Amino acid sequence: MREFSVTKLGAALVLSLIVSGPLLAAEGDKIGNDTKTPAADVSSRRAAAEQAVKLPPGFRYEILVHGDIPEPLYLQFSPDGRLWFTGRRGQVWAYDFGTKTHNQIGELKVDWQQVKGREANERGLHGIEFHPDYLKNGFVYLYHTPPYGNGIYSNRLSRFTVDNPKKATALKPGSEKVLLEFVSLRGFHQGGAVEYNPKDGKLYVSMGDNNVSSDTKNFWNDPKNPPQVLGMYQGKTLRLNLDGTVPKDNPFVKTPGAAPEVFTYGHRNPYSMHVDETTGQVYVGEVGYDRKQDWEEINRLKSGGNYGWPFLMGDGLTVFPTEETNRFPNAIRPFITYIHEAGANVTVGPVYHASGKGAFPKEFQGGMFYGDFTRKWVRFAPIDARTQSVTNTIPFARGFGGGPIQMQLGKDGAIYMAEYAGWFTGTPKDAISRIVYVGEDKK
Repeated sequence: MREFSVTKLGAALVLSLIVSGPLLAAEGDKIGNDTKTPAADVSSRRAAAEQAVKLPPGFRYEILVHGDIPEPLYLQFSPDGRLWFTGRRGQVWAYDFGTKTHNQIGELKVDWQQVKGREANERGLHGIEFHPDYLKNGFVYLYHTPPYGNGIYSNRLSRFTVDNPKKATALKPGSEKVLLEFVSLRGFHQGGAVEYNPKDGKLYVSMGDNNVSSDTKNFWNDPKNPPQVLGMYQGKTLRLNLDGTVPKDNPFVKTPGAAPEVFTYGHRNPYSMHVDETTGQVYVGEVGYDRKQDWEEINRLKSGGNYGWPFLMGDGLTVFPTEETNRFPNAIRPFITYIHEAGANVTVGPVYHASGKGAFPKEFQGGMFYGDFTRKWVRFAPIDARTQSVTNTIPFARGFGGGPIQMQLGKDGAIYMAEYAGWFTGTPKDAISRIVYVGEDKK
C-alpha cells in the first residue's frame, strides 16, 4: 500500500512528517529505579513537551506521567478505573485519574539489562491485561521474561492475583500461575502483547521470532526457521482460554506436530496488538526488517493465516531478490504497510469507536489510528465500511518527546499512549500521555 495525501479530513491534517532514527539517551538523562527527577524539572519539561506536539485544530495533547517511569511499554485500563502500565525493567504501575498520581503495584524479576558483548536484549516485562471478572477475582495477566538460570531465559505468560480488586496496592506474593512458558532463544524479538477479546472471550498473545536481524540472510530461505514451524511458538500469535488452556476451535488443534495454541504464524515481531471490541477483529503491528528497502506492517489476523515471514515481507515482496515468488501463494497481505526508509517501528493503535462528550468527530469513527516509535508520529487510516480495506493514511500528530510504543482507546474517547523515549535506557522523557478532543473553538 502506498501513502496518499487526501483532503477529506481537511488540510490541517496533512502535516509534514519527521523521519529520524531512535534517540539514544544522553548519559545525564539516564534513570535508574532509585533516581528521582526534581518536581520543578518534571513540570517544566512536561510543559515544553506538550507544546511541541502538533495536532489538528480541536485536539489537545496531555501528559499524565512524565519521567521516573523508566522504559514504559504497555498500558491497559483496569476495571477499577485506573490506567495500569508496565516498564520493561519489571515494574507495574497504576495511574489514578482522581489524584493524578501513579503508584507501583509490583515488580517482577526479569532479564532486562544490556550487557556489553552480549546480543541486544529486548527481554523484560511487556504486556498486561485484566480478566473480565477482575473486580471479583483480582486476576491480572502479565507477559514477561524471567531467568531460568545458567544463562537461559523464558518467555512466560502468567496470571497474578492482586490484594484488593477494588483498589489494588500490590500483587499477592505467591499468586503467580504460569499459563504458558517456553525458552527465549535469543534476546531479540520477544513480542509480548496481551489482549482480551470480548467477542469470543479469549486471550490473544503475540510472540516474536527470536531471530537476530543481522542473521536474516542466513535464515530467510530456511523452511525450518521458527515462524514457519507450527510446532514452535516463536513468530506466532496465540489464542488461549482465560485459564491458559487451549480453545477447541483453534485452527491447528488437530494438526499433527503443531502447537495447539497457535492462531497465526509467519510473523517477525508482532510487538503491538489491538482488538476491535465492536467486531472482535484482532490486529498486530509487525516491526519490519532494518534495511531502508524493508517494510513495516499492520496485519489483520485471520485464524490459521500465514503472514509470510521470513520469506516474504510487505505487500508480497521476497526478503532477498529471487525468482521464486510463490513459496507461500496464500500468504496474507498486510492491512497497512509502509517502507522502512530512514528508520521505522510501527505501533498498531485503536480502531476508533466512541460516543459522547469526548468523542472525536464523525470522520474518525471506524478508522484506525497507528503510530511509529522511531518517527514519533501518529497517523489515521480511514477504513472503507463496505470492503474493510485501507487505501490511504493521513498524518495526524507529530513531535512527541518519546515514541508511541503502545496505544489504547479510553472510555472518554481519548487515545492513550505509552511513550518510550530511550533506547534500552530510561529517560526523563518517558511518558504516559493522551490525545483528547476539545472542540475546534478551543486549543
